[in-house]
Amino acid sequence: MIERKKKFLLRWVVSLVVLFVLLVVCNGIAQRFDRRIDLTRAGVHTVSAETGRILAGLEESITIEYWVSEKMPSGLQNLRRDTVDYLDEFQRAASAAGARVEILVKDPNRVIEAYVQEKEEAGEVSQQDPMRAFLGGPVSPADEKKRELAQQGIPELQGRSIKDDGFEIVPFYSSLLLKYLDREKEGIPVHSNLEGLEYELVSRIVKLSMRQKPVIAFFHGRPEDQISTAPDGRPLPQPMGQFSPFIDSVLKDRFEVISIDLSEQNLVPEEAVMLIVAEPDGTTARQRYEIERFIVDGRPVIFFASTTAGKLDQTVQMTPLAPGLGEMMQAWGIQIQPNMLVASDECGSITIMQNTPLGPMQRSAPLKLCPMATGNGLDGTSPLTRGVGSIVFPFASPLIVDDVIAAAAGLEVTVLASTERGSWLAPFSPNYTRQMRDKPEDPGSLAPRNLVLLIEGVFPTTFEEGSPVPPWDPTTETDGGNAPIVGALDARPGRVLLIGSADIAKYGSLIQYRQNVQFLLGAIEALALNPDLATIRSKVQISSALRDTSRQERRLASYGNMVGIPFLLLMIYMVLVARRHSSAQKYESQFLSARRAQQVEEVTQ
Repeated sequence: MIERKKKFLLRWVVSLVVLFVLLVVCNGIAQRFDRRIDLTRAGVHTVSAETGRILAGLEESITIEYWVSEKMPSGLQNLRRDTVDYLDEFQRAASAAGARVEILVKDPNRVIEAYVQEKEEAGEVSQQDPMRAFLGGPVSPADEKKRELAQQGIPELQGRSIKDDGFEIVPFYSSLLLKYLDREKEGIPVHSNLEGLEYELVSRIVKLSMRQKPVIAFFHGRPEDQISTAPDGRPLPQPMGQFSPFIDSVLKDRFEVISIDLSEQNLVPEEAVMLIVAEPDGTTARQRYEIERFIVDGRPVIFFASTTAGKLDQTVQMTPLAPGLGEMMQAWGIQIQPNMLVASDECGSITIMQNTPLGPMQRSAPLKLCPMATGNGLDGTSPLTRGVGSIVFPFASPLIVDDVIAAAAGLEVTVLASTERGSWLAPFSPNYTRQMRDKPEDPGSLAPRNLVLLIEGVFPTTFEEGSPVPPWDPTTETDGGNAPIVGALDARPGRVLLIGSADIAKYGSLIQYRQNVQFLLGAIEALALNPDLATIRSKVQISSALRDTSRQERRLASYGNMVGIPFLLLMIYMVLVARRHSSAQKYESQFLSARRAQQVEEVTQ
């Protein structure tokens, strides 16, 4: 017994020593290589190679300041540690690419305390003025410093923490500031998670490193389509274009946007890196010629094009459009189906007024003419749509693709967004009809409809070399002697994004469907800026959508879960019980046979 205790104690001591040695060795290896393992499929927590290429273009070092409190709310307790670890990895990736990134972690609370102490030592702390507090001004040196930090993009935030079986409001800071040369600082005022942090940092670094903003030419084909009232019905001081809020609030932060009318006096600027054609209507041959020249030059173009425009209010009035791009798109193997609107039960909603016993009240109502693309309807592999939860397309026209013509033209067409299988087509009408509202009973009329196409390749032109260039005035006959001649073009590979909704970026759409802004801004950045940004932007953790299934398949899966799995478990249990019973009988039989043999042997003796 004593010998066994000694052996057990010896084995326990040896195991403890081996465990300690392993811990020391593993810790040394971890410190030597200092690497983390990212198990996410998209590599969300790993700095990508594209980031290294972008950082390699920096002329001087860039400083990233992380302003964060030591005490964080309950749900953000690990945010400080995880962010510091990620910034360290970001710094290593920059060093490997030959760039210099300085990381500074600062606690705003200590900065505020130091400022207050400095004021107190200098005798500059004045008595609190209640009237000043009433007027919204700072009442103490701490308030002055907090306001100064907020003006720099470092606001004081509030979060809830659990304390004594209850909740308390905890003020905290979590912001990032980026400084580069003497240019205006870029910041992330509210940083609450690591998802998308790489893109947020790199996109701001790209903006800081640019000497001037990239130029985007914006052509509104129907300038008479204007906004005269605010969403609440109040008249505006002066009418403005439907796309003015999109240009001013979304694009102008990162681009210089030049509005053009594609006239002889207002052509596409030579410095433009992208052309956006919004709500084309009655596009002339000369305007199409200028658009084709831009595309053939290899510069990207985005079309917001459909054969219908509408109002996202209770009237749901619609206007027919004639984009005038049919000949050009036909050469690509693409057609915007005329006089048809896509309708779907998976759709966006609008706000309507409804009379109730308590008076008129607002409520949300689905609008079938605003089909939604989500789940399998979005291409999860494309940087332009990956990570986008859903997109709503007001008054959309279906996009038809002829793969044979596209392939013959040397173009690759990718469907980025489409509706669910139960969508249908409704003929145009200026008012909301029953065909638009009610799903048809014929299953043959239900099918997915293409809403966004990405066309890539060397685009053909519909204007033959040596032929006269179309005149600016369509009513003017071309003078064969004096008219300019279509010259030879050095065609380059280009990209065209065709969105089958003329209203997707209008003011009403941005108010109703804010998720569209993420898609539009991401697509524009991916096409107009560094293409590596698109790849970085696509690194988001998203759940994989199930494939589209029929009603019979869903019913089979439901009954299989409710009945099939329990029945299968019951069968397994019965098999196990039967095997155990059979084994017990076999053992009993063997035991009785051995017992009888022993008894016979005893009697014989």
